[in-house]
Amino acid sequence: MISIGDVSKIGGYRAFVVGTIGWLEEAFSWVPNPDALKTENRAVRELNLYLSSELMKSRKALSENRNLRELLEFKEGADYNLISAEVIGKSVIELREYITINKGSNDGIDRGMSVRTDAGLTGVVVVVEENYSLIETLNNRQIKISAKIERTGIDGILIWSGSKYFNMMNIPKSFDIKVGDELITSNYSRKYPPDLPIGKVVKVDEDKSSLFHKIYVEPFVSFSTLEQVFVIQFVNDPERLELIEKMEERLRLLKK
Repeated sequence: MISIGDVSKIGGYRAFVVGTIGWLEEAFSWVPNPDALKTENRAVRELNLYLSSELMKSRKALSENRNLRELLEFKEGADYNLISAEVIGKSVIELREYITINKGSNDGIDRGMSVRTDAGLTGVVVVVEENYSLIETLNNRQIKISAKIERTGIDGILIWSGSKYFNMMNIPKSFDIKVGDELITSNYSRKYPPDLPIGKVVKVDEDKSSLFHKIYVEPFVSFSTLEQVFVIQFVNDPERLELIEKMEERLRLLKK
C-alpha cells in the first residue's frame, strides 16, 4: 500500500514532470510541424505558378494587342485590298517550304495572289480550298524573284542561298551597290505586284575572278516566326502571264 508520504512525493514528481513538459513545449514551440510545413510550401509553389502564368498571359495579351493595332494600321494604309489570315501550319514538300493559312476561296483568295506581312513580301498562293490556302514562301531555291534596288532602280534576280540570305544575281561590278540598299519587287515580276519590300543588302563581295558583284540580301520577313499574313487581292494580267510562260518554254526547248 502507498502511504500518505508516498502520495505527496508522487504529487511532487508529477508537478515537476508537468512543469518540465510545459517549459519544453514553450521552448520548442517555434519548431514547425513537418506536415504543416509541406502543405505551406506546396501552397506557396502553387501561388507562384499561378502568378507566373497570369503574368505571362498579361504580357502575351499586351503583345498581341500591340501587334494587332500595328497590323490594322498597316492594312488601312495599304495600296491594295488585303485579306488578313493566320498561319496555322508549316510544311516542307520536296524541299520546298510552305505555310497554311486559315482563309480560302470563300474569303476571296485565288491562286497566284501574293502574300506579305507588314514587314515585306512572304510568298505566293499555290493551292486554294474553300477555307484554307497553301502558300509557297520565298525561301525556296526554285523561286526566282524579279527585284530592284530602290535607291538606284537597278534590276536583278533574287535567289535564296539556302541560309538566311538571298543572293542578287548578275549585277556588274560597275553598278552602284551599297550595304543598306533596300530591295523591292520590280515591274518585271510576273508573280508579285511592283514595289513590295523584300529586304536589304547586308554584304557585297568583290570576287576578282568575276565581272559581277556577289550581293547578300537579308529578307525583311522572318519566315520561321510567321503568325499573321496578308493576302494581296492582285493577280497579274493572265495574257501577260501566258506570254511569259510561252517565252520561257521556248528558252527551255532551245537549251535541250
